[in-house]
Amino acid sequence: MLLSTAIVLTVVFAKSQTIEDAKKDLYYERYQSAKEILQTITQKNDQAPDAWYWLGEVYLKQHDVQMANEVLSDAMEKLTAQQISKKKNPLVFIGMAHALLDSGLKDKARSMMTEVLEESKYKDPDALIAAAKANIESKNGDLQWALELLGKAEKKSRKNAELYLEYGEAYRKLIDGANAIANYEKALKIDPSYAEPLYKEGLIYKTQNNTEVYLEKFTRAYAADSAYTPALYELYGYYFFRDPAKAGQFLQAYIRHSDPDPSHAYMITDLQYMAKNYRGVIDGAKQILTEEKTNALPRLYKLIAYSYAALKDSVTALNYMTTYFEKQDTAGYLAKDYELMAILEEQQGHDKGNAITWYKKALAANKNRDDRLSYMTTLAQLQQDLGNHEREAVWRGHIFKTKETPSNLDIYNWGVALYGAKEYELADSVFALYQDKYPDQIYGYLWRARVNALIDTSMEKGLAVPHYLKVIEIASKDTVKNRSLLLRAYQYLGAYEATITKNYVSSLNYYDKILALDPGDNSADKNAKLLTQWIAEGKGATN
Repeated sequence: MLLSTAIVLTVVFAKSQTIEDAKKDLYYERYQSAKEILQTITQKNDQAPDAWYWLGEVYLKQHDVQMANEVLSDAMEKLTAQQISKKKNPLVFIGMAHALLDSGLKDKARSMMTEVLEESKYKDPDALIAAAKANIESKNGDLQWALELLGKAEKKSRKNAELYLEYGEAYRKLIDGANAIANYEKALKIDPSYAEPLYKEGLIYKTQNNTEVYLEKFTRAYAADSAYTPALYELYGYYFFRDPAKAGQFLQAYIRHSDPDPSHAYMITDLQYMAKNYRGVIDGAKQILTEEKTNALPRLYKLIAYSYAALKDSVTALNYMTTYFEKQDTAGYLAKDYELMAILEEQQGHDKGNAITWYKKALAANKNRDDRLSYMTTLAQLQQDLGNHEREAVWRGHIFKTKETPSNLDIYNWGVALYGAKEYELADSVFALYQDKYPDQIYGYLWRARVNALIDTSMEKGLAVPHYLKVIEIASKDTVKNRSLLLRAYQYLGAYEATITKNYVSSLNYYDKILALDPGDNSADKNAKLLTQWIAEGKGATN
C-alpha cells in the first residue's frame, strides 16, 4: 500500500512540473533538474513543442552540442510531420539554429533564423529575443545583428525585463560597459527582484578589479533573490580567502539551491582548509576518495598532504604528495606543490640534492619575481650547505640580476661564493662593483685584496697592494674594531716591500705597526729585527 502511494505521488509530482518550472531551474543553473522536467514533458508528446527548445538550451548550457542537435533535429521532424508551422512554433527552429551556430555552421544558422523570423515578419518578440540571445551566447554569433533583433523586439515588448537583460549582454560582449549597465538598469526598473542584471553588472566591475563595486552588486543580487546561485557562488568566492566563516554561509546556501553535485564535497573540503580545520580536511578528502575511488580528483591527495604538513606530520605529508605527483597530470602542478615537496624532503633529512631538484622545478613554474627570488635564495643556501660554491655562485648571480635594486649583501654574497669557487677573476669584478657602489665601506677593498693576492700569488704584479692600502685607510679609523684586518694588511704589505720592492725601511714600518697592535707576534718581531739588521748593513732599496 505504501509503495503504491509513493508511485502515485511520484506520478502526480511529475505531472505538476511545467516548462516554467524548467525555465526557473535553468535560470538558477540547476541544469539537471531542468533537463529532467523537460525530458518528462517531451516524452508525453502532448503538444508542448517549446519544451524541445528549452531542452536544447539546457544541453547547450552544458556545452553538449551533439545532444542539443539530436534533440532539436528530432523535434523538427515531429513538428514537420504534424504540419506545425514555423510561425506558430518558432522557438524549436531557432533552438536548432542556435545548435548549428555553436557547431560552427554560421551561414546555415543565420539562414534558418532569418527564415523563421520572416514567417512572422519580425513581429514575434519572443522569437526575436530567442534569436538575439542565441547570437549573444554563441562564440560564433553576430552581436550587431543581435542588437538589431532586440531593437525590433523592443517595439513590440517594451516592458520585458529579459529584453533589456539581453541588450546588456550584447553590449557586455562588445566590451561596452556603459551601455551594458544602462540596459541592466532598465531591466531592474521593470523588475527590481531580477537578480541576474545585478549579477551581470558585478561581472563587469569584477573584470575591472573594482572590488568595492562588484561586491556591492553581487550582494544586491543576493538580496534581490537569495536563491540565485551565480551570485551565491561569487560571494562564496569573494569571502573564501577573506572570511572563511562567511564564505561557509554562502556555500551552504549555494549547495542548498543547486542540483546535487560531487563538486560540493570538494568545495566544503577546500573551505575547511582555508579555515585551518586540517583534521576536517583530511577526513573529508579521505571520504571523497573512498566514495569516488578512481574518479576522485588527484588534488585531494595534495589537499591531504598540505593538511598533514600544517599538522607537522611531514612523513605522512610526503607520502600523500608523492601519490599526488603520481596521479596528477603535469599540467595541474603548481609551483607551491614543488615547493612543498622540497620542504618535506628537507624536513625528512633526505639528500639535499632532492630538495634542490624540487626547488628548481618550483622556480621554473613560478613567474612571480618575489617568489622566484625566494627560491633562488634557498637554492643558493642549499648549495652553500653542500659546499658547492660554484653552483652557489650561479644562484647568487641570478639573485643580483633579478632584483630591481640589489643590496650590498647580494653583491657581497655573490663575490664570496665566487671566491669559494676559486673563480678569482669573476670575484674581483664583483667586488669591484661593490667597491664602486659602496666606496666608504671596507668590504669591496678587502675582498679585492684577498682575491688579487690569490691571482698574483708571487706578488710580482702587486695586484693586491692598492686594495690593502685602501683597507688600511678605512680600517685605521677604528683600530680596535678593525684590528685583525689591519694586521692582515700590514703583514701582506710588509712581505711585499721586503720581497718584491726590497724597500726594507717601508717593510720595517709595516712590521712595527703589527707589533704596535700585537706585541706578542713573534714572527713579526723576528722579521722586524732582521730588517733592522739589513738596513744597518745598507741592504735593499731606500725611500
